[in-house]
Amino acid sequence: MTRYPVFSIIGLIHLSAFIIPTFAKSKPVPAVTSPSPHLHPQISTTITTTTDTITRMHVLIVGATGRNGALALAEALSRGHSVTALVRNPSSTSPQPNLTLVAGTPLSRPDIVTAMQTPRAPDAVVVALNPRRLSDSPFAAVDPDTPANLIRDSVANIISTMKASSSSTSTTGGTRKLVINSMQGSGASHGSLNLPFRILFRHTNMKHTVDEHNAVDALIAQEGRDVDWVLVRPPILKDGDSLPVKVFPESGKGVSWVPSITRKSVAVFMIDAAEKPDWNQTAPVVVN
Repeated sequence: MTRYPVFSIIGLIHLSAFIIPTFAKSKPVPAVTSPSPHLHPQISTTITTTTDTITRMHVLIVGATGRNGALALAEALSRGHSVTALVRNPSSTSPQPNLTLVAGTPLSRPDIVTAMQTPRAPDAVVVALNPRRLSDSPFAAVDPDTPANLIRDSVANIISTMKASSSSTSTTGGTRKLVINSMQGSGASHGSLNLPFRILFRHTNMKHTVDEHNAVDALIAQEGRDVDWVLVRPPILKDGDSLPVKVFPESGKGVSWVPSITRKSVAVFMIDAAEKPDWNQTAPVVVN
């Protein structure tokens, strides 16, 4: 295996973060506003969120205490939806109207079943899990206490419970919608990464996260036929307000060299995807 010296990796990071954006800005990607729910392979779609005609839903959020999950929780509640959050420690989350907290872990199928029955079956499940790291840096080492295959095994439990909920004897209803916070660089979108980031994703601690999401992709391909899944693939995550979102096809073709999106924008899009059928059984790359 080819080894990349530390100074080379650092140089690549600087190249991506400072030099490449200059070229990206000089050649903006055109966005086409389209009423069609289907993603065209050659264009992006700019969406604006409206909730006036959305029926109030009940949503189960897994990973609601993480940075993206907490924003998705707030977004769902702000739209008038009721939410159940499956959390390890309910005392870490402030009580709010229309919010039900269930103690447990998505790695336990009985805990998933309980969450999907409390207080009633959800209309949609939103997964915003991510392996814990030793710092906020995406390149930091994964916390040794983080279970292996956290995201993949959690999604497997959720899908099996959703499928069981479709039976005539089920007490959890018939939940079909599953929205998963994935990432650009996994699955078919890997080719849309610029060269420095491809190297970083293969030869740094980011590899573990990419492998996790690729395992989820494989699971969805195998078990997701009867599920209205959406794999939301954001690029570089930033803090800031929600901004208009450009939606690119699963390949990510057309994104800029160093695309980014705010976490609030991701949260808004995930709840949009939970509410609407527009992106069912697709893996859109979403950017600002």
